[in-house]
Amino acid sequence: MELTPTAAWQDDEVELFLLGPDDATEEYVGWLNDPPIAQYLESRFARHDIEGTRQFVADQRAHPGVLFLGIRSTPLGRHVGNIKLGPISRQHETGDIGIMIGASEAWGRGIATRAIRLICAIARDELGLRKVTAGCYASNVGSERAFERAGFAIEGRRPAQFLLDGKPEDMILMGRVFTSETTKDD
Repeated sequence: MELTPTAAWQDDEVELFLLGPDDATEEYVGWLNDPPIAQYLESRFARHDIEGTRQFVADQRAHPGVLFLGIRSTPLGRHVGNIKLGPISRQHETGDIGIMIGASEAWGRGIATRAIRLICAIARDELGLRKVTAGCYASNVGSERAFERAGFAIEGRRPAQFLLDGKPEDMILMGRVFTSETTKDD
């Protein structure tokens, strides 16, 4: 999905940008292959390289039901992670959000929450969606907290949905509905 970035794609600390194959650098691939960073990513089950990662980015960018963006930290001055909206259902006006903050020095700075808020504004204002959803491992407290701070509510729990280090782990299901009371500042 191709959109043109607008001023709404950034705030004073975070900027979202259209991710392209050239953004799949050695550092980016390193995030995917680093066990502490990738512990909650489904991509952790494979070894990644530059070529495969660039092809993945190109495929996501070409997909009509996916908006795949990089996250740039203004204070850190660089690309620190990615955020994806998709699949998007035009019939139901919904989309699912996934996020990875790969640069560990960006953890705990509120970058994920800011990126989630920005992609929610894009979903609502530029794509006309009425609801966005997300899910995370129950032990991924940082992710759950970032989504809650961005206006998401816990909608449910899928017991033993995942295996984490060989042990069953629940999935937390979250969502955010954009209502007529939702403002552009939400």
